[in-house]
Amino acid sequence: MKKRKKKVLRFIAFFTVLAFSICSFIIFLRDDMQFVIRDTVARFQNNEINNITVKNDIATESVTIEELKAYSNVTFNESMLLVNEEYRLSENYKPESAEYEARAVTVNTCIVQAFAKLSKTLLEETGETLYISSALRSFERQKEIKQEKGDIAQNPGASEHQTGLAVDVYVQYFAGESFTKCESGQFINSNCDDYGFIIRYPFFGKLKTGITYEPWHLRYVGFPHAKIINNSLITYEQYIEHFEPGVFYEYDGYIISRQVENNIKVPKKFASAVVSEDNTGHIFLTFCVSE
Repeated sequence: MKKRKKKVLRFIAFFTVLAFSICSFIIFLRDDMQFVIRDTVARFQNNEINNITVKNDIATESVTIEELKAYSNVTFNESMLLVNEEYRLSENYKPESAEYEARAVTVNTCIVQAFAKLSKTLLEETGETLYISSALRSFERQKEIKQEKGDIAQNPGASEHQTGLAVDVYVQYFAGESFTKCESGQFINSNCDDYGFIIRYPFFGKLKTGITYEPWHLRYVGFPHAKIINNSLITYEQYIEHFEPGVFYEYDGYIISRQVENNIKVPKKFASAVVSEDNTGHIFLTFCVSE
């Protein structure tokens, strides 16, 4: 009886392993999964986060926010806002927004030109038009979506769409999870960082973001942040954590510093800069050393 039971268990185990292997093989054959594997290997080899170094020998001066706003070569925007379940936006938060006329949607002002360039390049490279299915959403609208969809929707205040920095994109016949099954979706995922966008919810990031893989969800963070994040196999949460407040970092012609608003220091010499709050009580200052 015991021998028969063991044979049955071995039989079940064998077919379980066989079924799993077949399913894995079928998944591996899918174009989108092959793309994810190739893309992951390429980014792992780059690992750009390792190219950020601490910059100690930099001459700085202290300034106030108001003084910094008077600098003609400094741009203030909201590109570095971290938004998730831990760091939420208030119901009164409203971004600086503009209508992206090419798609008749409203987005954060700072992404308009970048998205237009990305769309133009995609059309030139693949002949496909890049559409937007969801862009800026109000706190109230997110509340409605949460009530409609339940757990699969983010809580009001925890959605990046409230910032207008995030857009859900698609091309004809390919949307949602099927986005990377086509050449256009793969092009966007591989090249969006050239235009300041990241894949906000990568397939490896659920433990950190709480969100499953969304290759259609683009989030603007600007330069050089998009290149570093997309090519380091890290989430935006991990990127923010990488920067110790008050320290200056150097990367490929940029100086990056995460600081508290009442103790701002800037390099004495820089060509231009972008300043953004990060929604964690700090501000990000990104200096371009030379144009």
